[in-house]
Amino acid sequence: MSTVLVLTNHNSMLEDALVDAGHNVYAAMTKANAARRTATGNLPYEVFTVSDWQSLTELHALANQLRHEIHYVATCWEGAMVAAGLLRDLLGLPGQNTAQAVAFTDKAIMKRKLAAAGVPVVRHQVVRSVSQIPEAAIAVGRWPVIAKPLSGFASTNMHVLWGSKDIAEAMRAGVFTSDLPTSDAFATEKAFRGLEHQSGGFLVEQYLPVEVEYHADALWQNGTTDYHVVGRYSTPALDGMGKTLGSWLLDPDSREAARVVELAEAAARALGMTTGFTHTEVMRSDGDWYVGEIAARVGGGGIQACIGNAHGIHVPTLMAQIACEQPVDVQLENRPGVFGWAGVAVPEGRVTAIASREQVRAHPAVVDASVAATVGMYGGPTSTGLWAGLAGIAQLCTDDVDSTAAAINDIAGLYALTVDPTDTP
Repeated sequence: MSTVLVLTNHNSMLEDALVDAGHNVYAAMTKANAARRTATGNLPYEVFTVSDWQSLTELHALANQLRHEIHYVATCWEGAMVAAGLLRDLLGLPGQNTAQAVAFTDKAIMKRKLAAAGVPVVRHQVVRSVSQIPEAAIAVGRWPVIAKPLSGFASTNMHVLWGSKDIAEAMRAGVFTSDLPTSDAFATEKAFRGLEHQSGGFLVEQYLPVEVEYHADALWQNGTTDYHVVGRYSTPALDGMGKTLGSWLLDPDSREAARVVELAEAAARALGMTTGFTHTEVMRSDGDWYVGEIAARVGGGGIQACIGNAHGIHVPTLMAQIACEQPVDVQLENRPGVFGWAGVAVPEGRVTAIASREQVRAHPAVVDASVAATVGMYGGPTSTGLWAGLAGIAQLCTDDVDSTAAAINDIAGLYALTVDPTDTP
């Protein structure tokens, strides 16, 4: 039995899995998240707090407080990856170190390393001010471009700019200087700060008309993959934000899946992945393939439950084993059917109606469902605590791809979500 410090936020999946496996757990989180978590009642672990994951003073103090008490530091939260690496370095603990964590979370460093290893990525440039975007657009090849934080998640704070006119209009509206609205659970995440206030600058990259976007989720042990499962988004993730989001898993023997795995594994090796999980976004544009980003964590949304349904594994249990350096023997089943997942985003405004879990599950393609939105709550991209502020997630299975894709399109109607856009906090 090990003692594990989990850096966490609004999702308790990893710490719950560690507790279920019999480990001693400490949880560290930002103060707002700690208040939300402790309000739910007695917790099976002690909670420590930090103001934010960039506070070196508080992280040093936490390391000193827990020195000789913990065996491992673990996290599946993107915003805490670098903090986890720093704590491991300070305490001499195994796992991903600070430099490795930075490579998997800083998009500029990530893309530079990928390009150097021959992995195809879009052209990009770091800038320190919005005034430098036009020059960067020339450097990356052409308009339009995407401006986004160096570290972020779920397409947060990404802006498609088609020319200098777009920049001027956005500046007049305060888009680049104002922080994005968010719930208390995400208020300390630097990705939500206006781009002009991003420490270290922000990234400008070539915009691609994405034909298809994929995700590839892998478990690595000692430099090799135990599995690599590929899914195809129903719509490119950037286009789907604020709408209906979903994906279905591909036939692992298909040429399409094989190409995605080839790129995802090359990207992981370029960043030094040995043991852990990776989630890679791969895009196809005008017949060319690109790695968008790769993270040293499991994918969000309904991806992990979907993988579990398709292959008979429980990903949180595997996460707990990997966190404690326990060897994992994974045997994937290939269950019949085409498995997918989907959810509808909750728009800004007060929720006035939402279907019950039983109503969503009544659809013949739905094998399970959750409902996170509640009547009376305020919507938005971080409102429910689910990826991209989804109202809930439905797990799907049908006999063929067309039927699963059709079921994804049905999700908005199944959740019967209505919002009063005039009623905002």
